[in-house]
Amino acid sequence: MVILDETDERFYAGPSTIPGAGRGLFARVPLRAGDRLAVVGVLVRRDSDADHYTAFADEYKFRAGDYLLIPCGVASMANHSSRPNLEKIVEGDAVFLELLRDVAAGEELCFSYSDFARERYGIR
Repeated sequence: MVILDETDERFYAGPSTIPGAGRGLFARVPLRAGDRLAVVGVLVRRDSDADHYTAFADEYKFRAGDYLLIPCGVASMANHSSRPNLEKIVEGDAVFLELLRDVAAGEELCFSYSDFARERYGIR
């Protein structure tokens, strides 16, 4: 068993400003372009039994090389936007969300889902 006890005082979760999105990720403090948030989670090999067993989380998985990362921490709260202020960065098996521009405290943080994810889930 793995215990996840991730904290990052730069962020908080709250009601999303995006209609129908539920909860979202927000900046607690002003952040600068280039700041990063590690996407903490579980890696499963794409098209493996583990991938199929975790199909319930398909809409949240991040592609990371030959793996899919099921996010379990702070970064899992970031929603999709067609005008993102975050971008996904993959470095080996590690995935990060990196700020594209400075953001103010209280601003919602979003990235652009992949074409595959947007098509599969009917997101614009």
